[in-house]
Amino acid sequence: MATRDFDAIIIGAGIIGAALALGLARKGWRTLNVDRLPAAGYGSTSGSCAIIRPYYSTVDGSALAYESHFYWKAWADFVGVADERGLARYVDCGCLVMKTEGNRHLAHIAAIMDEIGCPYEDLSPDDVRARLPIVTLDSFAPPKRPEDPDFGRPNGRTLAGALFFPTGGYVTDPQLASHNLQRAAEAKGAVFRFRTAVTDIVKEGGRAAGVVLESGEMIRAPVVVNVAGPHSFKINRMAGVEAGMKIRTRALRHEVCHVPAPGGFDFEHRGCVYSDNDIAVYMRPEHGNHILIGSED
Repeated sequence: MATRDFDAIIIGAGIIGAALALGLARKGWRTLNVDRLPAAGYGSTSGSCAIIRPYYSTVDGSALAYESHFYWKAWADFVGVADERGLARYVDCGCLVMKTEGNRHLAHIAAIMDEIGCPYEDLSPDDVRARLPIVTLDSFAPPKRPEDPDFGRPNGRTLAGALFFPTGGYVTDPQLASHNLQRAAEAKGAVFRFRTAVTDIVKEGGRAAGVVLESGEMIRAPVVVNVAGPHSFKINRMAGVEAGMKIRTRALRHEVCHVPAPGGFDFEHRGCVYSDNDIAVYMRPEHGNHILIGSED
């Protein structure tokens, strides 16, 4: 049995899928989000470090990210509805990115920021030490694994400083943020179906025309959007479009560490998002004066 009650079917209900539902619903589209997990944001979104940063390798990507900062700062106004679980909180702490040989001392990033009008501060090594005294300006490049005998051994060079981006920070609970977006989208008529898996993509005339669910139910819509997270490649295969893609995706496990801040420094309130390409590490403050640390691999 096939039904066509929607203008768009969105496969996935993470932060992107829920935001897409809200954006389309606000434009009057009838949307359906289908997700095999039990609630919005329960996939890779819930494990995200949820860092909000304006600097990316392209002008368009950076402009979009910079704009998002202002929505996060006014999250309650953007969501516009009450959520029985409360609202996610955005911590506007800024982002400090070290200048390294690997990122060409951020010259390309600075040029992009100038083009889109995004503010930043150019910090000397002394400025970095004053702002974040727990970090070292010693260079350890290239990045090494812990079992390497030279792991943690300086190479004799020092870093040239950093750029600080005040319009950045992190979201304390990305899963809750997804739920906020779900509730806002539902208030505009969007529909969410959880614990429901897509098993095939309906194709007509060389394009997607709907989905088939594991129950055998077929739902038709002229637009089908794949935001299925790490396993989105499976949806691409169902749609028969993976072979023609120049860039393909696959699921990859990525671990982060949650550690106490160094003694005597209140990183939760005085710290910021920190990125150091020299050792391929990024980090951000976490509740309880902890640090959330990830790697660039």
